[in-house]
Amino acid sequence: MNMHPEDYPLYRSQTAVLAAILRLVSRDGYLWHHLQTAPEDRILAALAKLHEKHLVLMDRRARSLRRKAGLPLAQAILGPEPRGGVWPLLLLADRKLPGETMRRVDQTPLRWPAWRKGTWLPTYELVRDERGRWTWRLVEAFHRELLEEALHHAHRGDWPRLVGHLKPMGNLPMFRGVWLQLQEIRRRVQALWGDRHLRDPGGQWKAPPWRKALEGWASRPLSPIGMRLHVEEGEDRPRTLGEWLERRKG
Repeated sequence: MNMHPEDYPLYRSQTAVLAAILRLVSRDGYLWHHLQTAPEDRILAALAKLHEKHLVLMDRRARSLRRKAGLPLAQAILGPEPRGGVWPLLLLADRKLPGETMRRVDQTPLRWPAWRKGTWLPTYELVRDERGRWTWRLVEAFHRELLEEALHHAHRGDWPRLVGHLKPMGNLPMFRGVWLQLQEIRRRVQALWGDRHLRDPGGQWKAPPWRKALEGWASRPLSPIGMRLHVEEGEDRPRTLGEWLERRKG
């Protein structure tokens, strides 16, 4: 059985999308990737075309039978919602597909975008950690941007801006690679503040400014295992692409 493009189940968040990709790569061997975008008003046609070429909308049983037969497997991953009139759309496969410009994740890192600065920009990079396990981390340019702004505010002693900069980072998808990068930012900022910022004129210890800044930060990395990926019944948001398009018309 194949689902119709309208029945494509939407992911509940950016974190859920990243978890789904991580599972497909690390657990199911989807090592080839090609990232593209599709206009909002052409998304059904884009999925239908990919399915016509590579059978990306098969159900689990059909996919299992195809795997047993040694035939190519492919899946399409949509972002949780479009921005700027386009959807991010990832084609994943267990081998290079004919007619597609694809790269292996262990040779050319898979970079998933986020909506930043009014456009889709590469933000998350799938890599192996020091243990050889796949994880997500922030692309170097974005990580450096976050670090440099944090150090700038810390050096100036501008605690309100520093707190305002650090606090939203707790909303980033805290996979192990991202979590470690944010811990590095925390350590660098705390080292720059130094003890001179922790005591009041009377010599009494004060609450460190970063304590408020780090409220909401995960104390440990999250795991994609068991994570709820798709929008579920009862939630006040579209569960499928078809439902999303219907609400858009309304």
